[in-house]
Amino acid sequence: MNIKIINTFEQAKKYLAEAKNNGDNLTDLWQEFMTRPFWAEIAQWAPFDISDMKPSPVCDLIALEEQINLLSKVLIDDLLAKFMEITKALPVEDDDAMVVAIYPLCNSNKIVKVRQNGVLGANAFGNMILSVNPLADNWQSWIPYVFAHEYHHKVWGHYWYVMREGNGIDGTFLEYLINEGQADLFAMRLHPELEPEWNRGFDEETEVKLWAKIEPILYSTDRDIHAKYMFGSEELDLPWCMGYSFGRMIVEDFMLQNPEITFSELITIRASEIFEASRFYNKGLHHHVAGGEIK
Repeated sequence: MNIKIINTFEQAKKYLAEAKNNGDNLTDLWQEFMTRPFWAEIAQWAPFDISDMKPSPVCDLIALEEQINLLSKVLIDDLLAKFMEITKALPVEDDDAMVVAIYPLCNSNKIVKVRQNGVLGANAFGNMILSVNPLADNWQSWIPYVFAHEYHHKVWGHYWYVMREGNGIDGTFLEYLINEGQADLFAMRLHPELEPEWNRGFDEETEVKLWAKIEPILYSTDRDIHAKYMFGSEELDLPWCMGYSFGRMIVEDFMLQNPEITFSELITIRASEIFEASRFYNKGLHHHVAGGEIK
C-alpha cells in the first residue's frame, strides 16, 4: 500500500495571514487556500460529488496559530511509518496510492476536542481526510487509531465495491453497524491502550432498552435514520454515538465465537451472518423487513 500524505500546514499559514488582513469572508479564503489546492486529488475516486465532505473552515484564528505551531512539529515520516505498519495488518491489493490529507480542525468543535481526542476521520472513497486539533489531550496517540479505523473502511469498500462490484451488500442500517463495528474493533486491537469514548459499553438494562429502539430499523435503508441511530439523537433519546457501541459489540461476539477468523477474512463475510452469531440476534422482537422498509 503506497501512501501519500498531504500536509496542509504551510497552506494554513497562508490562510491565517490572509484571514488576519482580510477576514470578511473566511469561507471563501478557506476555499482558496485550504480546499481548492487539494480537493481534486482527495476526491479523485469519488463516483459522485462529495463536496459535503470538505473540511470545515477554521474560524478561531487565535487558536489556529497555536495549532499550526504544534502541527508543524509532527514528523511526517514517523507518521507515515505508523500508517504503513497498520496497512500491513490488513493488506489490500491496490496499485493506486492512498492520499491522506491532514487538516487543522476548529477549536470550537468541542465534541471532537473533548470526546474524540481532537481527531476526526473521513473516508473519501479510498482516500482519507484526518482533521486534527492539537489543542486536545493526547491527540498524537489518536491519529494512528483514527487512521486504522478509516483504513479499514477503505479495504472494506475495495472488497465489496471494486472486487464484488456491489454484489452482496444492501445499504441497510445493519450493514452500517457491522461496518463501523469491524473498523473500530480493528483499530482497538492495534491500539489496546486507547479507550474510545464512542465505544463505551452499557449496563444490561440500558443495553436492552436501546437495542429495542435499534431493532425495528435494522433493515432500513434511509440514511437520515441511519445518522440518528449511529451518532445519537436528543429528539429520539438516543445517546451520543450509540451505534458505534452496538456495532462493535456485535462484531466482537462473532469474533469470540470464531477466533480463527482474521480481519481480512471478516471483511468478506456478509453483515447478516455476523449478526446472526451475536447475542443480539433474536433478542426481544427481531423483525426482518423485506425491501428495507419499516412498516
